[in-house]
Amino acid sequence: MTVTENLKPRENHRVMDLVAAAGVDVQPWGMSSRGPVKTPASNPAYCYEWAFIEPGQVVVLNVWHPEIREKDGEVWCKLNLRAWAEKGKHSETLLPSERSAISKRAVRMDDAIARAFGEGLPVRLIVGEGLQRDISKPKSKASRMTLRLLDPEPWSVQRYDQKTGECRLIRGKAPRYVDQYTTPEPQAPVRREVSSTVWERDRKVRDAALCRAMGRCELCKQPGFRMVDGGIYLETHHVIPLSEQGVDHERNVVALCPNDHREAHYGERRAEIRSRLLAMLAEMHG
Repeated sequence: MTVTENLKPRENHRVMDLVAAAGVDVQPWGMSSRGPVKTPASNPAYCYEWAFIEPGQVVVLNVWHPEIREKDGEVWCKLNLRAWAEKGKHSETLLPSERSAISKRAVRMDDAIARAFGEGLPVRLIVGEGLQRDISKPKSKASRMTLRLLDPEPWSVQRYDQKTGECRLIRGKAPRYVDQYTTPEPQAPVRREVSSTVWERDRKVRDAALCRAMGRCELCKQPGFRMVDGGIYLETHHVIPLSEQGVDHERNVVALCPNDHREAHYGERRAEIRSRLLAMLAEMHG
């Protein structure tokens, strides 16, 4: 049986119970602006939410089982809650109150994913089955998860695009990507006097390129090698060099295997390689 088959829910657990089991404090569910709530699990301020956060500890997300994919031993889920928020906000098939509710919940879930990515927090998934609404169809019924389970394994945000909100969640710990500029283990200092020009490279730009490549050379598509500490090694490369007024931006930076990186600098095909990489980046970034 595959992992995705095992993750198919067969029981209808309460959201509050699963959120609590994931490590989020659910005491606030027992209160409302009017005072104590008779049935905390049905508190509308919480039970309809798509994401929950325990600050500094964990992020819990509701996802539909059909959104989970599996291939070659990897289990993942691609989401874009920011796009979903816009779709809900401008839907012509929803009531104004429904447009507002869907958009706000999607924005809060996007914020939770961004927070998990930025702070390196583990993610727990509540996997659901049931009626999933198609907001493009008039009079479609509201979504309703009738079966739920909490995946016992933690997930992590492998990639999150700050501009678009597109993200990729992966079951387990996300791989750590490193390049030639990653700080090595501390060593005893050696004093040398040198005189040269050094171009500063933004760590966030390099990390964005490495994350985009997901451990594979963006030219030959072969995986980078795994280092002794578990990191996956590729080398970041400015397609138009900084010395030629190339920008230090992810639209000009790629992740290459060491061999392709050297060839991009010194090989007889370097002009062809530059053209291919620029075309690839133009397609990605418009």
